[in-house]
Amino acid sequence: MNKKNHPKIGVIGVGTIGKIHLRALGAAGIPVTAMADTSSSALEAASSLAPDAKHYADWRDLLADPVVEAVVICTINSMHWQILKEVIATGKHAFCEKTMTVGAEQAKEAVTTKLKPGQIVQIGYMKRFFPASQWAKEHFAEIGEPICATVRSFQGGLCDDGVFDSADWRPTEAGPSRTRQFASGGMLNMAGSHMLDMTAWLLGAPRGITCRTWAPEGYDAELHAHALFEMERGPIVHFSAALSTYSKTGPYGNGWDEMIQIDGKKGRLELIYPLWDRPADFSARARIYRESTGVWEEPEFARANAFQLEQEAFAKRCRGETAESPSIGEAAIVDCWLDACYQSVARGGERVLFQNP
Repeated sequence: MNKKNHPKIGVIGVGTIGKIHLRALGAAGIPVTAMADTSSSALEAASSLAPDAKHYADWRDLLADPVVEAVVICTINSMHWQILKEVIATGKHAFCEKTMTVGAEQAKEAVTTKLKPGQIVQIGYMKRFFPASQWAKEHFAEIGEPICATVRSFQGGLCDDGVFDSADWRPTEAGPSRTRQFASGGMLNMAGSHMLDMTAWLLGAPRGITCRTWAPEGYDAELHAHALFEMERGPIVHFSAALSTYSKTGPYGNGWDEMIQIDGKKGRLELIYPLWDRPADFSARARIYRESTGVWEEPEFARANAFQLEQEAFAKRCRGETAESPSIGEAAIVDCWLDACYQSVARGGERVLFQNP
């Protein structure tokens, strides 16, 4: 570790999500000593965020850099597990953006991969790090045994009606669509994965899954996904993920409408989240209703950059301190959950049993 006791970071992939993490690392005061990307223009554009970082065209050269102590993986989803596996083999610490893998087969391989003693691997489920999320976790038991839940991610304010006839979502003679290449799926992966992680964090894993999706004809990635999850603990979860063209809907009036509502035998817990790439524009919200008092408790939470908070937690873990850390095993549950959703879709919405990795 360096004199500030932070790990020296190498970032692989400096496109949109990579730049978000570079800003978060800079805000946290964590030094970025190297960056890798196949695009020289992307590296040049990211230079202002990490001016002292070495540039590599090949991520394997970054892994070979002896100065780099920890690696942040921000490439397209389909490359995550390939790179993470190589990072684990070097013994360096690793932070990997979600999703960790692109299916159950890779996820099961991931959970059997042995880490070196003291090696840290954290997966990028940043919604856990909002103060509202932490408060909700602490108070969750107060609503009693869960009965049912609604989980929604309607991602509005990001597109217009052109999304219903977009080349980015259609496969070509050369292969899958741009969306599928970058995200390995549609809104189930892009929006749903974060909310599935939050659902698992609060309610555990599912037992049975029924799912259907919708997209314009000719698309190879879904714009809408709707599902019912029978949870191991008993409750039924109603789940929706969609790309919305609305610009002024949602609790913040900006089109973003992402929430979790869980009803228990003693009360209700609600969580509301701000726009994904501008998490500090508004504070995430949480409130709890207790039937014993007949009133809501809704604390005021400060605005927070959850990307910065998760990188600070990663640095703490690398230093041997205790901190929240979505693990390989937890990420594998989400990846297998997504896989089961797509299995149900392929079978016309037939119920699929969840296979725990």
